[in-house]
Amino acid sequence: MAMYLPILLSGLLSSNHRLGFEIIRLWLPVLLIPPIIAASQELTGKEFRFLLWLFILSTLIVTILGTYNYLTGDTADIRKISPFISHIRLALMVNLALAIMVYFIVHQPPTKTLAILLHLFVLLWFLFFLFLLASFTGILMLVLLIVLIAIKYLFGLGSVARFVTITGLSTLIFLMLSYLLHKYDSMNTIRLSPENSPKTTTVNGNPYQHDVLSKETENGYLVNINICEDELRNEWPERSNLLYDGTDKKGQPLRSTLIRYLTSAGLTKDSVGLSHLDSADIALVELGYTNTIFKKKATGFESRLYEFFYELNKFRQSGTLTGGSVLRRLIYARAAWHVIKGSPILGVGYGDLPTAMNQFYDIYKVDLPQSYRFMPHNQYLTIWASAGIIGLAVFLLSLALPFLFSSNLKAMPVLYFWIMVLISMLFEDTMLTHTGISFVAVFSAFFLFGHSFPIVKKEDYAAR
Repeated sequence: MAMYLPILLSGLLSSNHRLGFEIIRLWLPVLLIPPIIAASQELTGKEFRFLLWLFILSTLIVTILGTYNYLTGDTADIRKISPFISHIRLALMVNLALAIMVYFIVHQPPTKTLAILLHLFVLLWFLFFLFLLASFTGILMLVLLIVLIAIKYLFGLGSVARFVTITGLSTLIFLMLSYLLHKYDSMNTIRLSPENSPKTTTVNGNPYQHDVLSKETENGYLVNINICEDELRNEWPERSNLLYDGTDKKGQPLRSTLIRYLTSAGLTKDSVGLSHLDSADIALVELGYTNTIFKKKATGFESRLYEFFYELNKFRQSGTLTGGSVLRRLIYARAAWHVIKGSPILGVGYGDLPTAMNQFYDIYKVDLPQSYRFMPHNQYLTIWASAGIIGLAVFLLSLALPFLFSSNLKAMPVLYFWIMVLISMLFEDTMLTHTGISFVAVFSAFFLFGHSFPIVKKEDYAAR
C-alpha cells in the first residue's frame, strides 16, 4: 500500500492537474486490491488452482483470437495481434501462464492421455505465440523462465541432470546467437547478383541514378542504385491515392519507403519494378513498411529482427537513434536523466514529466516527432523523475519487502512473477497503463495473500 504514496504526492504536486489526477486514478488498484485480498479468508488449494487455470484459459483464448485476427486481417503490424491490451503486457501474461503450467505439470502431472495432449498443446501454443508476437521483452522473459526452470527443477537432481542442464542451456544460447548472426548476415551481406549491378537505362530508355558509394541494403540488395524517379513519379498515381512526394501513413517520405520496398524484392526502381508489385505490396508501402519481409505474416520474429538490425545499422552509419523503438529507448533514458538531474530529491511531478522531457528534446534539438516522444520506457526512471529519489526508495521497498518476507517466494511461479516484473521495468513503463498496474497489483496480492504455497499438497495426490 505504501507504493501508492509517491504516486499520490507526485500527482497532487503536478501543475498539469489533468495528468496528475489521471495517474492517481490509474494506480488505485495498488491501493485497493491488496488490502481486500489480504483481509479476506485465504483461498483453498482447489479455489486457488481454479483461478489460476481460469487465467491460463483466458490467456489462451485471447492469444488464439488475436492470432486469427492478425493472420486473416489486412495489417502487417504484429502488435495488432494483441486485440485488447498492449502486446508487451500480453507477452508478460503469456509467460506467467507458462510458468504456472510448468508448476502444475511438475507438482501434479497429468495422467490421462487427453489431459497430457491438452497440456502439451497449450505449452507449444504459448511458445509459438511468443515467437510470432516477436516482443523482445516477451522473448527475454521466456529465456528467464527457461533458466529458472532449469535451476529450480533440473539442476539439483544429480550430476547427470546437472550436466544435461548446463549443456542444454549452453546449446540453447549458442543456437540463439548463431541464429541472430545468420539473420544479421543474410539481411546485410551484399548479394553477388545482376540485380546489384548498376544499369545504364531503363527499358524505356530513361537513365538510372546511382550512388555507388552507399552500402545501404535491403535483403542484401543495394538501395541506392538503378533508380529512375521520373518513371516512379509518373506510374505511382496509377497504383495509389497517396502522393509520391508526400508521406506514407507512418509519416515517412513515401518515395523512400517505395524505393526500399522495391529494393527488398530485388526489383529495379522504375516502372517495370513497380509493375511487379501486387495490391498487397502497394498497401504495405502505403502503411510505411519498407521490406517484403512484412508480407510474410507468420514471421513476426524475423520482421522484428529486421527492424532492430536496420536501426542498428542506421545508428552505426549516421549516429541517429530516432529510427526504431529499441534504440529510441536510449533517447528516452537520456531525457529522463536530464529531468532527474534538475530535481533529484522530490522530482517534477508525474503530470509535468512529459513537458520536462520535451524540454530536453528541444534544448538538444533531438529529431524526434511529437508522436514518438514517449515516457522514459523505464519504470524506475519514471518514478525517480516524477517522485524523486525518496519516492523511488519507497517504491522499491514496497515492491521488494513483501515478497522477500513471504514464504511463498520459494514457489517457482511467485519467484518468476516477481523477477519478471522487476526486469520488465528496466525496459518498459510496466505500470503506466491500467492493465499493467492491475496485472502487478492483482498477482502480487494473489501470490502473497491468496493462498499459502504449495498449491498442490500430498493429500491432493491421495485424493486422486
